[in-house]
Amino acid sequence: MAKLAILFFAFLLFLFGCSTKMAINPPSPPPSIDMIYFSDEYLSGIPIEEKMIEKVEKVEIKEEKKVEEKLEEKQEESRIPVASLTQERTREPLSLPDITVSDLFLKHKRNLVATLTNIGSAPFPMESGELSLFVDGRLQKRYSLKELSDQIFLQPQQSISITTPFKLSGRHAVEARVDTSMELRELDKENNQFRRILEGLPIGPDIVIRDFHLTEDLELSILLANTGEVDLRKGVILRVRIYLNDRKISDFDHFVAEELKAHSGNFYMLSPPYRVSIRGISKVRVTLTPKLRSDDVRIENNTMERRFIIFPFQIGPQGKEQFSFFVTSSPKRDEDHPEKIKFEARWEESDIPLKLSFGGPNDARNLPDISGKSPLKVEWSIPNSESQQESHWRVSVTNSIENRVVGHLIIQHP
Repeated sequence: MAKLAILFFAFLLFLFGCSTKMAINPPSPPPSIDMIYFSDEYLSGIPIEEKMIEKVEKVEIKEEKKVEEKLEEKQEESRIPVASLTQERTREPLSLPDITVSDLFLKHKRNLVATLTNIGSAPFPMESGELSLFVDGRLQKRYSLKELSDQIFLQPQQSISITTPFKLSGRHAVEARVDTSMELRELDKENNQFRRILEGLPIGPDIVIRDFHLTEDLELSILLANTGEVDLRKGVILRVRIYLNDRKISDFDHFVAEELKAHSGNFYMLSPPYRVSIRGISKVRVTLTPKLRSDDVRIENNTMERRFIIFPFQIGPQGKEQFSFFVTSSPKRDEDHPEKIKFEARWEESDIPLKLSFGGPNDARNLPDISGKSPLKVEWSIPNSESQQESHWRVSVTNSIENRVVGHLIIQHP
């Protein structure tokens, strides 16, 4: 029994020792992967260093190919904009006209004037355009541009003002539009119109002072006309005021003894009831005012001012006398009625011919000499550029006959 107990106790110790050993000792690690890899490499028969070099070379070749492909792509991308830039540089800009209506206004407060401007880069052919006029939104007139102007082309950045036959009466919204043919190409066909509120004079007679005349005794007479659309009736009463050297010397009412036709159909001579004589150097101003406002639609053009220079002369046989004077600057007038200088020589011996010679500024120097019997008359229109400055004139009177001549040289200017 004792032996069995010892054996049993020894068996328990053995079991206890086995359990302790299993808890203390960790499990053995798995086989190393590196060892397996190395063994596989060696089993393949290729050394490790040679294998690594080959892979590195392949990687480098692939990277070089990728770099080359990227460079080629960049070069192709760079070629595209360069080509397009060269095409854009070699491509010339499109040259086309572009007609516009840049302004609308009234001439003499009645006739419609349209200003056309070519804002394009090529000439605009006038024969290809038509001007349409609308009043308060309604089409009133159409005019061919070649009928309104003698100009064949309107050059780039050039403007032209065209006076139309259309007359406006009262206050209205006026629109002008240039219509071009389908064959004509423009840079922009949407800017061919212009609109403005304009007010024209009412329809009626329009009294104007056309001219001053001096009688043989150098007395003043006044020439009238009616430039309106309606005849001026007989019996109209005009208030007339005459100023000599800025001093009023005459103020009277005049009864118009005859009808004045419209559009300057006839002229009417008005003389003061008492003498107004002109001598030496005199500034004359005349104003007219009708009793009834309806007898004149345009009061502002009923005044005229002129300067008279009267030189008496006595020229012996084969003699010559020269006269000198200055023309002062005057306000600018419209092109239809430019300012004028008038020369007139009168002498008693009407059968004796005389010669007038002129010397003046710029183009006036080209005035030809004139010869003839009494009276000798010459007119010279002053360009607007010259009317704004003082000018010096010389007039010579030559007697080529063996007789003495007595007379007057009469000069009238603004």
